Amino acid sequence: MTDTEGSISGKINRYIRATMFSTEGLEFGAITLLAVLVGVISGYAAIGFYLAIDWLLHLGFGIGEKELATGAKSLPAWQIIAVPTIGGLIVGQIIRFINKNQARGVPHVIEAAALHDSRVGLKSGFLSAATTIISLGAGASTGREGPVVHLGATLASWVTRTLKLNPAVARTLLGCGVAAAVASSFNAPIAGVFFALEVIIGHYALHTFAPIVIAAIAGTLVSRSHLGDFPVFHTAEYAITSFWEFPAFFMLGIVSAIMAIIFMSGLNWGDKIRVHFRLIPIWLHPAIAGILLGCIALAYPEILSVGYEATSEALNGNYSFSLLVALVFAKMAATIISIAGRFGGGVFSPSLFLGAMVGGSFGIIVGSISPEFASTPGLYAVIGMGAVASSVLGAPISTMLIVFEITGDYNVTIAVMIASAVASTISNIFYKRSIFLMQLENRGICLEGGRATYLLKSARISDHMSRDFFTIRETETVIKARELLVVQGGGVLIVTDETGQMRGLLSFNQLPPDAFDNEETKQKPVSDFMRSMANSVKANDAMQVALNRMESSGEDILPVVSPTENLVVVGLIRHRDVISEYNRALLETQGQHG
Repeated sequence: MTDTEGSISGKINRYIRATMFSTEGLEFGAITLLAVLVGVISGYAAIGFYLAIDWLLHLGFGIGEKELATGAKSLPAWQIIAVPTIGGLIVGQIIRFINKNQARGVPHVIEAAALHDSRVGLKSGFLSAATTIISLGAGASTGREGPVVHLGATLASWVTRTLKLNPAVARTLLGCGVAAAVASSFNAPIAGVFFALEVIIGHYALHTFAPIVIAAIAGTLVSRSHLGDFPVFHTAEYAITSFWEFPAFFMLGIVSAIMAIIFMSGLNWGDKIRVHFRLIPIWLHPAIAGILLGCIALAYPEILSVGYEATSEALNGNYSFSLLVALVFAKMAATIISIAGRFGGGVFSPSLFLGAMVGGSFGIIVGSISPEFASTPGLYAVIGMGAVASSVLGAPISTMLIVFEITGDYNVTIAVMIASAVASTISNIFYKRSIFLMQLENRGICLEGGRATYLLKSARISDHMSRDFFTIRETETVIKARELLVVQGGGVLIVTDETGQMRGLLSFNQLPPDAFDNEETKQKPVSDFMRSMANSVKANDAMQVALNRMESSGEDILPVVSPTENLVVVGLIRHRDVISEYNRALLETQGQHG
């Protein structure tokens, strides 16, 4: 490109940004157009993702995704083992070019939205997509939805960088890409919207909500125009037999939470244990995982790839109790091996699979105990699918909506809500809020409370404390303390000993009523009236530490001590300063600042 062409291109780019984002009305129109663009691109990316996986499954197994579980039973053993192994060898070569040798997914999108101005690398995005397509096409027991979410975010980030948009708009478009990807994958526009808001963006501000809705609709229309308007799973029409079943739904929520915790613990264990295999080259890990995966698939071919055929069979009550229970543990082991072995893929589909199997087997038990009051096992499979996925993903609202939209059955709404709420609450209390946040924590990034809380944890007290304060020796008189308090306009004095170490605090309201009139009182040492300070913070502590101490102690001001010199005060941190920083981070998170 010549300099003239480059300058013309730059002028056009600047003109578009200046005209489309110059006023509030035009800005909304511009974001709407960009939301449609991102939705259409992400929709086609999701379709391409699905078709590429299906093509590879036909190439390797001679069977498509819809018949994989049934058709694989007639395949020779060497083929079931060879396909995942060869796929693993190819994946091993691709991940060598990805940072940290691991395909990207939903946790990386959450991190980008919270910490990196919604920037997702194009190279890592496409390489991760290729890794997942080959992995699932070779039978890896993971999910395709998480990687599709990452691909949608990658494309949205590319649009953002191309137009050089600000971080607030970039975050909104990132949500658009995620919503469109989920909506296209599941033919579930409502669930796509709430997944983007609940998991990625972290708030429901109207200026963000509207573009994300538009993008989800655009992605859904693209998907329906090419693949048809069908739910992901075809199930019978279910209805709750009796209100006496509600305790059973509550119990299923507890069982689902236990299963979700076991699953997340297994994934965490698999993620950590692979560091003990440093002597084995990284590029061999997926191949070894492929061999193990193939061995499991010899007995239970239902665990291959996303496993939607098996999930659908469970939702329709077509599996026996023994097979349902066996598939729970087979799928769990296969998914842990696949992800620990560096195959690409997410945990969305495996969570749905496990939930359907757990719910179906639980329904059979309930039916055997009380057949006159129990609904069919298929209904319990639907409920279990929502409950386990809610716990694993940490997104009960969007997961419930996904279950409703992918099954097309709203008759079990109350039951799914009960079990999902119970399961999510239990897993949050006793383990982790979601697998995504756990994976981020393993990398040293704690986003449990959202972006604003993370920023409070990252900001240092030393950057926000006041260095304008007075100290007074504990042996000094009350009249001296009064003079200093008047000079500084009230507030507190730091009371120290001879070595300069803090002994306590003193303010006007601690002085006796006759401190200004009684000569004897005026000459008393301040140590008689000071209050000891049990709570203090260090200059290198995070702002979150100061907020927690203030909330627990009820103090509005905390002394800040040196991290190297014991009890030597270097500043004061006020409650208003902490809240101001929190509000700034919160507004920035919602796209209303910076």
